[in-house]
This record gives sequence, C-alpha cells and structure tokens, in this order.
Amino acid sequence: MYRLYAQLGNYAAVARAIGRSASTVSKYIQMKGVPLNVRLAVNNLMQDNV
Repeated sequence: MYRLYAQLGNYAAVARAIGRSASTVSKYIQMKGVPLNVRLAVNNLMQDNV
C-alpha cells in the first residue's frame, strides 16, 4: 500500500488498485492510532526501499 501510494500519489488511486475505500487507505497511510516509534520505523524502512 505504501509503495502504491508513493507511485500513484493519492488515496483514491491506491484504493482503486487494491479494492479498498480511500478512507481505509488514508487510515493505513497516515497510521492513525499507531505509536510514534512504529510510525518512524515504517517510514525509515520505506525510505530505504523506495
């Protein structure tokens, strides 16, 4: 999902690609309700892989 967002650039396009709603994609991309240390770890991993 994160890679698709990096490629496509918006929640709606990612939602169409994976068959979920844009609000669900938004929730996962923004990591609502996730502790800061986990968000930072995911962000660091995504920067290394993109």
